[in-house]
Amino acid sequence: MNRLLTSLWGIATLRGDPGGLPSSAGAVAVFVIAYALADALVGRVAGFGNVLPRTALDLALTLPFFWMLLALTRRSHRFPQTLNAALGVYVLLVPVIVLLLLLRVHGKANPALGVIVNAGYTLFVIWYLLIVGHILRSALDTGLVTGFAIAVTWTVATIAVSRSVFGAAA
Repeated sequence: MNRLLTSLWGIATLRGDPGGLPSSAGAVAVFVIAYALADALVGRVAGFGNVLPRTALDLALTLPFFWMLLALTRRSHRFPQTLNAALGVYVLLVPVIVLLLLLRVHGKANPALGVIVNAGYTLFVIWYLLIVGHILRSALDTGLVTGFAIAVTWTVATIAVSRSVFGAAA
């Protein structure tokens, strides 16, 4: 477990790559379940309705996207580790996400704190997109800019689909 957390932290700090993560189907199932639970927690703290359907939609978009991206580039053998890296880093970072969401509530009452929290949240989102870009860079054997561009495109598309299904509060 310690080695797994160390690998995920290395990926989150843009120093490691998904190669150190397990690549079995069982590991993918564990990471998917951990992601679903973590995302449900984030959805509850954020005040989203329909938390489980939102998480299911997110996974229904993410899993095929990663698989197709890797299959198109003839790297489908990297799917388990790439997916485990993306989902695992999210799970690892959930405490930070929850803290930022809770601080946003207090930031509404205090404008100065609100500016700091929103800036922190923005930096966090950029960092997370860099992490996903770094994971994709490793999986696709490409540059970080390309990986980051794919991560941003994937995120924007996922948000757009989620908003079309669940409304603007998605």
